[in-house]
Amino acid sequence: MEIIIGRDPNNGQLTFTIDDKESQTVSSGILPSSIAQSHCKLIVNQHQMRLINLDVNNYTYVNGQSIESKAITPNNKIELGSDRYLLNWEDISPLLPVNISPLKAVWDCYEDKNIKLQIAERKFNTLRSMTGLITMVAIALSIASGGKSIWYVVLYGVAIVISLVFFVKAYRDASKIPQKRQELNKTFQHDYVCPHCGHFLGNQSYDILAQNTHCPYCKKQFIH
Repeated sequence: MEIIIGRDPNNGQLTFTIDDKESQTVSSGILPSSIAQSHCKLIVNQHQMRLINLDVNNYTYVNGQSIESKAITPNNKIELGSDRYLLNWEDISPLLPVNISPLKAVWDCYEDKNIKLQIAERKFNTLRSMTGLITMVAIALSIASGGKSIWYVVLYGVAIVISLVFFVKAYRDASKIPQKRQELNKTFQHDYVCPHCGHFLGNQSYDILAQNTHCPYCKKQFIH
């Protein structure tokens, strides 16, 4: 994202031109004539903000020092022109994009925990199917031995015990996984939001979200 900062030649007010599109005027009074129409440029990306002076005849100061190009933060003091007009960060901040890269960690955590819950459910269901397998083996032994082998009785007993164990566990855990899933979804919906407006951004993966250039709610530009 690039923001050209300068002085409107028609009304003398502060203007911002974002990515060569229509300029936005800030009602902050008449600027000194030492500020050019295209005075300096602010480049914003995921890693830093950089302020570039656009002409050798312009004067751009960061923390009192004249600069041609310098990485800056909102804590820096920026002055324009030989009159050292103080640029207000409150005028710039509404124009800046929001960095959504931290949302990748939110999505990865949600996806990882969701997969673990699914695996836990499937493992439990697989173990429960063992009782049916043991019962079938017991029936086969009973038929093969003509009912004379004691092993089919033992296997029946084992199948009954295992069935009871899994029944008790299933009863106790009946509400645990839904509760965990509910808590997971609640946390995800709280954290997977636009950094600017706080709206939940849906269940789309971060890779899909990163394809968007703006928030669908507040229209704030995204960088990542």
